[in-house]
Amino acid sequence: MDMNKTASTSTNTNTDANTNTDGNTNTDAVPKSIISDEDYDPFTVSANIHKAAQWNQGNGVNGTWDPLFCAQSVNSYIDHLHYIRHYIETNTNTNTNTNDNNDNTNDNNPVPIPLPKHAHHLLASDTTERVLKAMLKMNIPTHILSKKVRSTEKLIGSIGLTQLTNNLSYRLLEANAKAGNVGRTIQLLNIRKSKKYTCSHKGGVKREFELAVQSIISAGLYLRTKRNVFISDHDQPENDNPTRWLDAILVNMSSRDVPVQLDTKLANMMLDCYASTGRNGKALHFFYRVVEDTSTSAGGQANQNGNGDSYGNGNGDGYDNDQMANPNPQSKIRMKMTNQLPPFYKLPSDVLAHDEMVKRPRKEGLVSKLEWEKEKEWSPALTAAFAFADSLTHGACGHEPIELNLVSWNTLVKVCCYRGAIFRALEILNTTMPRKNIEPNVITYNTILAALARMGDKNLMREMLTTMTNKGINCNKYTVKALVDGYLNAGDISGAISLVQDVFNQQRILPPFTTHLKIIEFALGTDLVHEAKRHVYFIQQIWKWKPNTFGKDETKKFQNLMYATQKNPKLSKKALQRLFSYFGAELLDEDFF
Repeated sequence: MDMNKTASTSTNTNTDANTNTDGNTNTDAVPKSIISDEDYDPFTVSANIHKAAQWNQGNGVNGTWDPLFCAQSVNSYIDHLHYIRHYIETNTNTNTNTNDNNDNTNDNNPVPIPLPKHAHHLLASDTTERVLKAMLKMNIPTHILSKKVRSTEKLIGSIGLTQLTNNLSYRLLEANAKAGNVGRTIQLLNIRKSKKYTCSHKGGVKREFELAVQSIISAGLYLRTKRNVFISDHDQPENDNPTRWLDAILVNMSSRDVPVQLDTKLANMMLDCYASTGRNGKALHFFYRVVEDTSTSAGGQANQNGNGDSYGNGNGDGYDNDQMANPNPQSKIRMKMTNQLPPFYKLPSDVLAHDEMVKRPRKEGLVSKLEWEKEKEWSPALTAAFAFADSLTHGACGHEPIELNLVSWNTLVKVCCYRGAIFRALEILNTTMPRKNIEPNVITYNTILAALARMGDKNLMREMLTTMTNKGINCNKYTVKALVDGYLNAGDISGAISLVQDVFNQQRILPPFTTHLKIIEFALGTDLVHEAKRHVYFIQQIWKWKPNTFGKDETKKFQNLMYATQKNPKLSKKALQRLFSYFGAELLDEDFF
């Protein structure tokens, strides 16, 4: 079966969840210029592709991954494919015109397709397989990779001389899955089923379906960062509710000649698809705006909204030291806290204080918050997630019933929190899991704490922390991170600093380094320079730490944590001084001991 047949089949049936995200639909456009005959070098291109497809480009453990080399090799290969297609089109037209004038032409002997020298090296199935493998090593955003994979596949198909083999079809499945091309991935599943291809991967045929589920998760990455939280779930893209694709995967599994039985691991991956598109508007609240306060004007210019993430790249990943300096030295970066608190129905502690009864917008009467969250109008995707989970326990699409485990319920808790249904998550924690004799773990609590932090609900967060302590559930760095986020969103910067110090002194736990930077950012952004320096003083105490400072309580894991924090360049003296200068403040040598 030729690639051109596959590509033409997929043109009208592919429903990729990631396509057209930037408005560009012409992904198979011919480049502005075709490479010259002198630049045509199939042997070098094949050698580079072979090298790019290897782990660390074939240099082993001592080598380094070079995504730029992979990208250059793939782009050079694509340029050569355009040259080959242009060569075929040009010479085919010439041969056709010549044959039209030849009275002795034999219709039973079709004219062979003209090819440039050694083009078969580039069109071979194993070369194409390596190209797709190298493409996954390019380290580019998923939605761009999605277009790259599909346009390359269509280009190869338009030439029509590459044979679709077992290995190539699997590599196509893997590339489209990791790129988030859901429709094409499911179509390739059906092709492999019809061709009775076997899977040589160590995971067996089940690996194909794991990739199919991965395609849905990959498709949600773009929506996770670019989601419009100001529109309802009903108006979100279709991959916000992946039920129909999950059903198609289940049907394909059960309809194989040797049916592939669903297990709990794969079922949990499927459930995670409902959380892959990120949080909706009900799960978020904007507590502050980042503004630029210039010395020459009374007002500030608003630059960015905030919902608990730090200024800059918006996800609290810290700063690049080369970009730390304030672009306008005469200005000061400030955080302006909004006057609007989250709506009453978004704060679980307030709702609990009123017997869990709330008034729905534009509707009469009171209703239980839990019952409201269970209505389909709250979130169609959330309703679909629970319906899908319930179908798995009864046997979905010809499969045997499975029993949900701790990971399954933790995933459903995450789906609830991402859809703003905190009371439904609390019901799973306090009622459903105990009834099924499943003990919640730190992940269960951290997921709910992170959701509460988005609302700045300190009261319920403190209660949950007490519950964790009473049940003997050990906190970790993500517990501290969630608690700090909640305190900062509530405007309690001093409390956040004290919390980090108390948890460290009592339990020897430090949050991720981005949390330290976030605390300092909030303090400087709200003109609490003394609070920022107080946390810098705590960081300096970490610098001065030496092994066995705290006696026998120190474990090897704790010592490695302290060493890593001490060596972190983002928490160095120079980095902290640049961070202060970014907000128009000074951190002098006198502030260090």
